[in-house]
Amino acid sequence: MSELISKLLVSSPTSLATLKVPSQPVARRDRRWVWGMGLAIATLLTSCSEGKLTQCNRLSQEVNSTVADVQSIVRANSQPNDKAFLAVAERFEQGKTAVTAVNLSDPQLNAYKDRLLTMYDQIATTARQVSVELQQENFEAARAAHQDFLAAANQESPLVDEVNTYCQAQASP
Repeated sequence: MSELISKLLVSSPTSLATLKVPSQPVARRDRRWVWGMGLAIATLLTSCSEGKLTQCNRLSQEVNSTVADVQSIVRANSQPNDKAFLAVAERFEQGKTAVTAVNLSDPQLNAYKDRLLTMYDQIATTARQVSVELQQENFEAARAAHQDFLAAANQESPLVDEVNTYCQAQASP
C-alpha cells in the first residue's frame, strides 16, 4: 500500500511541497464537512420532494370531487328541499375530511387549505340549518339560514380563483 502511495506522489503533478497543511484543527474541518454534507442532503431531499404543482393537483382533485358531487345533488333536486340541503351538508363534511387528509408542505397552499376547510365547515353548518328549518316548516328562519348559506358558498369562487392563480404561477420546487 505504501508503494502505491509513493508512486502516486511521485507520478502526481502535485508535490508534497505544494500541498497545504490545514490551519484548522481536524475536528473543526470534520464538523464543517458534516454540516456541508447535511446541507447537500437536505437540498437534495427538498429538490426530490413533491413540487408545488403536484400539491396543487392533489388539493384541487379533492375540491373538484366535492364540487362535482354537490352539483349532482343540486341537479337532482330542481326544487330546494330539506333532504337536498342535508345531502349538501353531508357532502361538504365528507369533502372537509378529504381535504384535511391532503398533506401539503407548501405554506401558502396550507393557508388556502385552512381557508377551504373553514368555508366547507360554514357551508355544511348553514346547509344543515336550512334543512332543519325547512323540516320544521319555519320558513322565515329557513330564509335567514339560506342567506347565511349563500354567503358561505359565495366565498368559494374568489378562493378558488386565488388558489388557481397561485398554482398557475411559476412552479417552485
